[in-house]
Amino acid sequence: MKGLILLYLATMIIAFYGWIVNLIDVIHAAASGAPFTVMVIARIVGIPVFGLGAILGWF
Repeated sequence: MKGLILLYLATMIIAFYGWIVNLIDVIHAAASGAPFTVMVIARIVGIPVFGLGAILGWF
């Protein structure tokens, strides 16, 4: 049971880190005047949708 809790905690930390990186990428794309591509739009959607933002933050 303890291992499962540690796995869950590690997964949440990794997901939160990915979401933060996604947020930074969206801010950088907006500040640099990058064109709106499908990936930028998906990253913008990934801000309120935590799971999508967590995955896209790693790519």
